[in-house]
Amino acid sequence: MINRNLIASIILVVALTLSVYGQETPKKTLKEAYAGKFMIGTASDVKGLTEAELKSVKEQYDILTPENCMKPQPIHPWETFYYFGVTDSLVDWCQQNGVKVWGHTLGWHSQTAPWFFQAENPVNEETTSQPKRTRMNWDPNAPRLTMDEYWRRSIKGEMASREVALERLEKHIKTVVGRYKGRIIGWDVFNESIEDSGDCTTENLRTWSWYKVVGPDVLNLAFKWAHEADPAAQLYYNDYNIEQGAVANKGKHASSMVLLKRLLAEGVPITGVGIQGHWHLDTDLADVEKAIENYASLGLRVSITELDVTSTGDNSGAFGVRQGDKAIPKENYEKQAEVYKKLFEIFLRHKDVIDRVTFWGVSDTRSWRRGQDALLFDGQLKPKPAFKAVIDASSN
Repeated sequence: MINRNLIASIILVVALTLSVYGQETPKKTLKEAYAGKFMIGTASDVKGLTEAELKSVKEQYDILTPENCMKPQPIHPWETFYYFGVTDSLVDWCQQNGVKVWGHTLGWHSQTAPWFFQAENPVNEETTSQPKRTRMNWDPNAPRLTMDEYWRRSIKGEMASREVALERLEKHIKTVVGRYKGRIIGWDVFNESIEDSGDCTTENLRTWSWYKVVGPDVLNLAFKWAHEADPAAQLYYNDYNIEQGAVANKGKHASSMVLLKRLLAEGVPITGVGIQGHWHLDTDLADVEKAIENYASLGLRVSITELDVTSTGDNSGAFGVRQGDKAIPKENYEKQAEVYKKLFEIFLRHKDVIDRVTFWGVSDTRSWRRGQDALLFDGQLKPKPAFKAVIDASSN
């Protein structure tokens, strides 16, 4: 006679092996599936993660990118003060748990403190913590400001000369890179320098921030200083949407090729290019593959540095995209899985030039695209259909 309690126990065990998406408990982790092909990474500042999230980082990923704590503003809020606390803890935790670290980012137009560009800066030797974020209040009825005008209004007093701004940048880069020499394997030296629209026959660099105070050669010098501070570190240029237009050799991709060719011709010690990979359900995958091929043709390594695929709405490396519907239908998760699988099939075809693929967040609720369910794990760290698709792609 069949033991009913035994049957009930078996049913319970089977049920517990399934996630809310109907996926079996994974037999492989991401880093196990792609071992020997390329590194799999995630992004987090580590501080504030739960024990379950920390366990997931250790189990699933080879490498971690600090999401915010190493950007110029958080790590160097005043000229006379660096805030290394969060980054030191992150690097220590990674070393203790066998996770590599990628540095992000040394130069950027965003999240860079205004003092870099001010002729005079007050000295505050008593400062021991990060500044509180302040919001600039503009007249809502005034004409909309250009980014150049908005940035200029954040600067107090006279603007610094080119020489002063470069002196500050050199000190910043050599201090930060030097502190983590041998402990961080590579850096996004400069981030998002190319405008989103404009002339695709030129580099089309932004017209404010470092590009106004210094000019295009700020990238040359930043790479030079990073290399001097740690000659063994890999050095990348990182940007979003730079795959767009690759097949037709137009748009932001064409500008990125102009920029990278110039840097290489001028002897800049650049190792590779980071395609951020903030994508959505209708991303042009042909452009993604062609961009990888084009960058590899220059002799550069390639990484997918900030990967997420939104299951609703739009996506890019910029804020303010259409967020989509709050109630996400099941078929969107299935389409998301399909897109992820095709992406990883592309990455595998080019594994000879791809060093790492990093997801921008630990889970859907630990993501800057929270609400668009863009990653492989839900808020409870349960694997979604996209996780299984990525694992399946590894064996093809």
